[in-house]
Amino acid sequence: MLGYIVYERKNALKNENYINWYIEKFEKKGVKVKLVFSDQIKKIKLPDFAIIRDMRWDITCFLEERGVKCFNNSFVSKTTNDKFLCYKYLKEKGIEILDIYKNIEDVKEYPVVLKPKNSHGGDRVFLVKNRKEFEKKLGLYEKGNLIIQKVASDVGKDLRVYVIGSEIVVSMLRESKKDFRSNFCLGGKASVYNLSEEERKIVYSVVDKFEFDFVGVDFLFNNGKLVFNEIEDVVGSRMVYSLTEIDIVDLYINHILQKI
Repeated sequence: MLGYIVYERKNALKNENYINWYIEKFEKKGVKVKLVFSDQIKKIKLPDFAIIRDMRWDITCFLEERGVKCFNNSFVSKTTNDKFLCYKYLKEKGIEILDIYKNIEDVKEYPVVLKPKNSHGGDRVFLVKNRKEFEKKLGLYEKGNLIIQKVASDVGKDLRVYVIGSEIVVSMLRESKKDFRSNFCLGGKASVYNLSEEERKIVYSVVDKFEFDFVGVDFLFNNGKLVFNEIEDVVGSRMVYSLTEIDIVDLYINHILQKI
């Protein structure tokens, strides 16, 4: 059996140790896995399965159409890597989401959050407090790639819930006193968070709408309640290894082996 772990070239260089964990852990379980770059997929032998660590859902589709089992699947990749598409899908399923402005002209009150539909890791996500700031940032977004959203009551604080399959593995509270973005990679502080029963229901109301393999589901805190924010399809594990004894890569590998 042969598996690929698929990365964009530049991201593979930054994640060399993480990739080697996968390869070594699979090898101990008797399965060969090799690193393949996204631009190689259509030129080389097809694997039996693929772990997709690139946000290009077209790669996943290409493999699935040829019978390759992919983790995460193409629906998850396509939906979660387009924030507007994800909001639309979940809102239609009854999930609460902070209001989104359809047009720039609709924004009458500030602050608001600006972010690209394909933002990852807090890239080009801004809290703008007035019209002047708003107009200054507009040039940073390609046409059709901007989401304008209302702001949660608890700025600089959010929750990441790591999910494997249909089960919650661990939840991490992320907080920042310097930036309204609380991402760990941007210097935010993180701690293990114990979900209440009500919060678990909110999380599972989102999880139940997908067939996940391994993702991070992010929530904001608004008036004391969790409100869905986004889903990281290509989720990192740095917080988990820094703050817990959980070997989440090993758990994910076991999940993959059970499915194939």
